[in-house]
Amino acid sequence: MTGKYVLTGGYVTTLDDSLGDFPIGAVLVEDGIIKAVGKAEDFETTGAEIIDTTDGVVIPGMVDTHRHTSMSLTRGIGADQALMHFLSNTYMRWLPATGVEDMRLSALVGALEALDSGVTTIIDTCESFHSREHAEAELQGLKDSGIRAFYAYGMCDLEYDGIPTGKDAWNARLGHLTEMNAANSSSESLVKVALQLSLLGTVPFELTTKEIEYAHQHEMLCCSHSCGLKNSCITTGIDELADNNLMMPGHVYIHCTNLTDRQMALIAQSQGKIAIAMETDMQMGMGIPPIRACLEHGIQPSLSIDTAAAVAPDLLFQMRLALQTQRCLDNEASHNRRLVPMTLEYTCRDALIWGTRNGADAVGLGDQIGTLTPGKRADIVFLSNKRFLSPSAFPLGTAVLHSTAADVDTVLVNGVIRKRDGQLVGQDVDLIRKKAKEGLQRILDNLETMMPEMTPEQISKYTVDAERSSRVNLAGAYNQDSRGDGFRQT
Repeated sequence: MTGKYVLTGGYVTTLDDSLGDFPIGAVLVEDGIIKAVGKAEDFETTGAEIIDTTDGVVIPGMVDTHRHTSMSLTRGIGADQALMHFLSNTYMRWLPATGVEDMRLSALVGALEALDSGVTTIIDTCESFHSREHAEAELQGLKDSGIRAFYAYGMCDLEYDGIPTGKDAWNARLGHLTEMNAANSSSESLVKVALQLSLLGTVPFELTTKEIEYAHQHEMLCCSHSCGLKNSCITTGIDELADNNLMMPGHVYIHCTNLTDRQMALIAQSQGKIAIAMETDMQMGMGIPPIRACLEHGIQPSLSIDTAAAVAPDLLFQMRLALQTQRCLDNEASHNRRLVPMTLEYTCRDALIWGTRNGADAVGLGDQIGTLTPGKRADIVFLSNKRFLSPSAFPLGTAVLHSTAADVDTVLVNGVIRKRDGQLVGQDVDLIRKKAKEGLQRILDNLETMMPEMTPEQISKYTVDAERSSRVNLAGAYNQDSRGDGFRQT
């Protein structure tokens, strides 16, 4: 239930440039809306429930623009895997071994992990489901959590509900997506249906064209894993999209570690967005996350954890990693010029903006969330200082560089408290933990019927085959017979 709350006594970082920060500030929330922000001493608290934020920091809810909740029950399986090992293992073994109820449970667990760490909005980049029931289950898991989310249904042409791989399976998916969108069309819903493109190059280009046109016509958020493997054509296709006038404003391009400068400019010119997955990009061999390249092209980067199957579900860590990695790269550039670095160009505030305000803009909700601005929806996080033995001389800096999910004391989504006093609210955590353990065991048992894990030689062949398929399908962008309505020759 929404109510009337005053978060008061802490350092309030609004990230609204017209408001600034309040060292001892307060935020008034009523009926899901931020009603006022200012100095704590100026607030009248009559009739409001007080949330004491003394010595802590109050920030906008964090926004993760690329999180695979369907992998949450298999936490850690990708910890020591490069990308192609991870993909082959996940999509050919672990996900097919996940049952319908365990898919719902995985989405619930993944969303609750996000809330627990102060993330109030996610793009849930859903997988290439093999049944309607699995797709519906993941959507339900998000709804059950109370998070704000975009359910980015993953398109592909693989087998679906017993329909063999091919265009008929692709059509079945698109039909089901249409049904889910119609059934979840309320503007008041926290969970909205979105479209995740088939991995660029994995389906004929005419299908990619139709997916983009469908999302555009239905005004759906659209995203894609793009240019995410350096030195490979896998998931490339920016040039082909541009040559066919298919780079739509607001499209969220994920990873982007393998972009040329010109391709980055194409995204900027088309008003596209970029979601960066710092840790998995670096771990899995995808390349250096393009923070500076984004900023130099006028693209405000957003951040994501990618998948708990490989990394911790804590966006605060991704902020830290993004900031310190970029600082390291900038310092090294100075070193290479035989200079001693004298300044740090990017600040803790920048990192916080990447994980909040920029994410809100990327999902098209910058006018509703992402800053603590009166009139916006009350997606708010209170980071406590209770774990530390001393106060902070620089609250914003320590909030970004010192905090973890353990310091997330209170989380509000749309004015509803989802975490308080460091504990999730409205969820039977012990029961969920018990069910998650049982679900993982069922998946492990089901693995016995799946193909064995690929050998290094098989992974190498898998990669070569994927690259060959990508070249063939992307070439279709220039085949007159396969051009969709999106092609506008100039």
